[in-house]
Amino acid sequence: MKYRFLLRPSWLAAITALIALTVAFVGLGMWQWSRAHRTHKLSPQAAAAFVTPVPLAKLLKDGSPATGDAIGHAVTVSGVFDGGHQLLVPDRRFPDGRIGYIVIAPLKLADGTVVVVSRGWSAQMITPPPAPSGQVTVVGWLSAAEPADGAPPDASDAAAKDPAHLIASVDVATLVNTWPYSNVDQAYVNQVSVSPAGAGAGAGAGDGVLTVIPAPAPPDSSSWYILNVGYTVQWWLFGVVGLFWFVTYVRRLANPIEPEDEDEDEEDEAEDGVEDEVEEDLTQPEPTPAPAP
Repeated sequence: MKYRFLLRPSWLAAITALIALTVAFVGLGMWQWSRAHRTHKLSPQAAAAFVTPVPLAKLLKDGSPATGDAIGHAVTVSGVFDGGHQLLVPDRRFPDGRIGYIVIAPLKLADGTVVVVSRGWSAQMITPPPAPSGQVTVVGWLSAAEPADGAPPDASDAAAKDPAHLIASVDVATLVNTWPYSNVDQAYVNQVSVSPAGAGAGAGAGDGVLTVIPAPAPPDSSSWYILNVGYTVQWWLFGVVGLFWFVTYVRRLANPIEPEDEDEDEEDEAEDGVEDEVEEDLTQPEPTPAPAP
């Protein structure tokens, strides 16, 4: 077998050393990669600003979708609930791991815009409690509108069986076709509190019927360091080059050039040299005879 020499103790030691070196290169590259992407905690001022409610219109300008730092931000919005068009969204996980439902309702603003409000969470499928009547101010945190095809299969199946009371996800396009409103914001507010507290006879989150969904922690910022990314590529490249060199060297040892092949190559080179000399002689001009005295 051509590669039997690899079983010699010296070669086994070399292979072991190569494997250890390659693992070291990969490990060093992964360490540099972990240092390339660094997370930075928000400053106390930025964290405080994130949980301080601001008007919803300040984060959703011109009806644009909620993205980036707006997600999870504390907001306030004032309007009138339309309690006759409340819906349940099934298969919703509470932060403690329990699966249940959220109750959503349209909140009509003074300018005619409608904001979807998640009034709270329930572990059981219930009849949505009556919404507060009259002008109210909702304090909560912002979530992005959800795509219809992003709903869990169980939620989609349940909504298909009972579309009058259930909806698979907080999808604005579906709500526009379900509710008698066309101007719906591309986001929704998770209600934490509503004021005035005694508005109408409605019930809501925090009264024992629905549970308030806690806001997420303020997001941390992150950055990439190009120098560490370069070190990562360098260490991994060392590992690839080492393996390539070893494989190439072993193949050359296992497949040496045969002497006959060398002789044939030398003969071919000699023949090529003779042909070149003949061509040079043919191309040289003949000498011109000297004139007679």
